[in-house]
Amino acid sequence: MDDAEFDELRAELKNVPVAAILTDLATCKFLVVNAAAAQLFGTPAQELVGSEVVSHVHPAEQEAVKQAYAALAAHVVDGYQVTRRVVRPDGTELTLNVWGRRIETSRDLLGLWVLTSQADEQALGASVRPSNVVLAITDHDWQLEYVSPGAQLLGGRGSTLVGAPLLGLVHPSAAPEFLAAASRAVANRLAATVLTRLQVARDRWDYRYCLLVPMCEHDPPRLGVVVTPVPALGQAGSTIDPHVQHCALEARAAHALGALPAVVRHPGAADLSTRQLEILSRLIEGDAVNDIARSLYLSNTTVRNHLTAIYRKFGVHSQAELLAALLRAASRDDP
Repeated sequence: MDDAEFDELRAELKNVPVAAILTDLATCKFLVVNAAAAQLFGTPAQELVGSEVVSHVHPAEQEAVKQAYAALAAHVVDGYQVTRRVVRPDGTELTLNVWGRRIETSRDLLGLWVLTSQADEQALGASVRPSNVVLAITDHDWQLEYVSPGAQLLGGRGSTLVGAPLLGLVHPSAAPEFLAAASRAVANRLAATVLTRLQVARDRWDYRYCLLVPMCEHDPPRLGVVVTPVPALGQAGSTIDPHVQHCALEARAAHALGALPAVVRHPGAADLSTRQLEILSRLIEGDAVNDIARSLYLSNTTVRNHLTAIYRKFGVHSQAELLAALLRAASRDDP
């Protein structure tokens, strides 16, 4: 990557509406830090650039950071999401959700990282639409156990895909690479992303990103699947926008994905819309109505209307009854 290319990359990254950083996978040093990310670290961006990432991470997690960088550099994984504690200059700690992926240039291996504070998930912004995300979960044989309603990215088939093999959605020519990504995810217990061709309609295939996440410790494990579109390039010559947008989509989807194991075991889950699933996942995590409304850029009334619809679909009358029903569903998971 020559100086002109790097300057363009730096300019684009600084303009994205999420906290994002670019690092060197070989040296584990910051290369680019935008203003939103610098604010999370509590350090001016110019002071972060050139310093080692691990020096800003809680000591108990520094070795894990080094191993993660080595895994990305060695192509063991393509990307992953993780929770990390950073230590700010004033001694306070901040827990961040981190989504990362490898970016390869002609001579460098770089890491792109999107960061959100657990206390401020609204940093992702309102531009990422739920309709651009398909959430699914498989059983231990990797047959689809749940697919989010609508599933526009898969031709709107949604629940009709339940029971179908996950690999059956993948174009035969892309199956070996897809299986290799799934195998890496399982072997390393880390999420892996693969760009693949999926069936979006009868005899029609299109490219999609698939994030594959092991959901349990069994062998083979259930897989959580997040399907997102391949973003169109923004300005001519853009090299970073698609990666940032996809990381943001993964971050938005992660809330709902975490709730799926319990949700899918209840009969009411089949009728949930993607928006309702997203609201339900935040409810499970303990968010109050006003927090959910703020993070999704909805009114409190709209969130309450969605919750009323969710209660009706699950046959309950209150939040307490709903959470009890989901707890019972979770307890019926495989031992």
